Order: sequence, then C-alpha cells, then structure tokens
Amino acid sequence: MLYGILLIVIGILILKIYRDHNKIKKISRQVNQVLFQQSDLYVQQFQEGELSILESEIVKLVNRLYEQNQLLNQDKILLKQSLEDISHQIKTPLTSLNLIQERLKTASQEEKRTLLKQQQLLLQKIEWLVTTLLKMAQLDAGTITFQKETISNDHLLQELIKPFEIALELKNLKINKNYQNDYLYNIDFHWTIEALSNILKNSIEHIQEEGIIEISIDHNPLYDEIIIKDNGSGVDQNDLPHLFERFYKGHNASEKSVGIGLALSQMIIEKQNGTISVENTYPGVKFTIHFYHEVI
Repeated sequence: MLYGILLIVIGILILKIYRDHNKIKKISRQVNQVLFQQSDLYVQQFQEGELSILESEIVKLVNRLYEQNQLLNQDKILLKQSLEDISHQIKTPLTSLNLIQERLKTASQEEKRTLLKQQQLLLQKIEWLVTTLLKMAQLDAGTITFQKETISNDHLLQELIKPFEIALELKNLKINKNYQNDYLYNIDFHWTIEALSNILKNSIEHIQEEGIIEISIDHNPLYDEIIIKDNGSGVDQNDLPHLFERFYKGHNASEKSVGIGLALSQMIIEKQNGTISVENTYPGVKFTIHFYHEVI
C-alpha cells in the first residue's frame, strides 16, 4: 500500500516536471521568436503557480523587446527615407551648378556676373534644402525637445513678419493683426516661428499685389488658436487634401517650390500637441492652427 502511494506521488511529480519542462520550452521558443523578429508571438494562458508568475514577467519583457525591435525598424525606415529625400532634392541644383561651372570657363565678363549670381542662388537653395530636410529628419526621429514658453503675441508677430518686410513692400501687401489676449502658452517660440513663417511665405507667394493678409490669435479653455488668412486666389480643390504632404507641389506652385515648407509646419505644430487645417474662403485661403492645452 505504501509503495503504491509512493509510486503515485512519484508519477505526479514526474508529470508536473514534464509539464513545467514543456512550459519552459514554450517560453524559450517565444524569446527566440522575438530575437529573430518574428511577428507570430506565442502568448501563454496563465494559471496560478510560481512558474506561471515568472512566465508572466518574461512574457512582459518579451513583448517589450518586440516593441523596441519594431521601433528600431521604423527608425531605420525613416532614416532611409530622409537620406533619399536629401539626395533627390539636392541632385537637381548640383547638376545646374556643374553646368554653370563649365560655362564659367569660357564665359565673357558680363556673362560671368550673371552666372555667378545664378550660382549663389543655387548654393543658397541647397543650404536651405539641407537645413530643412535635416530639421524634418530630427522631428521624425523625435530628437528635438520643445521648450514650453509663454510668448507675447506682439513679440511673436513682430519676429514672424520681420523677414518678409521687403517682400510685403514690393507687392504692396497689408497685414492686419487681430488678437484680444496678450500671450500664447506652452509652445516653443523659435519652432513656432519656423512653422508660421512657412505658412506666411505661402500666402505672400500666392497673393496678388495690394492684397491683404489677416493674422488672428485667440484663446479659449481648450486651445490657443492662430489663423492666417489672405484674399488671394486660394488653393485648387484637388490640392487641398495633399497640401501638407512632403514634396507635394500644387497646380499653382512656383518653379522654386520644393513642397516641404508646409509639411515641416505641420510636423512642428503636431509635435506641440497641435493641429493645422486649411480651407478656401473665396477669395483666398485660411490656415487654422490649434495648440491644445494640457489636461492636468
């Protein structure tokens, strides 16, 4: 009788060891799947017991490793896209620079002056392209830290308009400013200027002489709002859904347009818990920006 009970106990222990061994093998396979970046991960139905508690913690670690692998793959794709974008956009002005360099060897003094001016403009374009594309790559990779600042509306608009004073004067454009509150809160001054400058530049380029641009700033419990509106010709309806896409050039885009300014603006705004939208107002076009307040 005693031997029978002993045999039963031994049998139960062997069965338990066998089951635990199989469970450990399953956990091991799961870890291997993650290490080799397979997506069909095994998830155990947990039961009570010390081994199951350990298994639960290992599975959490496994899932975390899998998520990190996915993020690393996404970073690699974004880096590849950024490098391809830079290469593609720089190729055209570089080709033009090479042609100008060859022509300078045999050009007359008068022609040299013209060619050197073209060369300078192309170099400036390359510098702007590289700077802008690197900013977009930094935003894609999430390596930029935005400062939460309280910004005076007067100071914001003064710095926004300053670089465009000559262009505004040449086209005899008028800017109307309208705001009731004095400040914007929790946004980065320099990056916000960068985003708004691309929008204002777009309005100036697509508005007729003696046109009007209105910049309005408002505040409510949910968000701070900035509106930039002009009375120009507006945007082609087919272009509206694609206006913030990277390297998209609309039907009325100028020859100098690359199609990344508005895409950069959207990235900067969204990284600051904001949204941007665009609509035709007949006449003109209106950009509406919302910076949403953080809920404490």
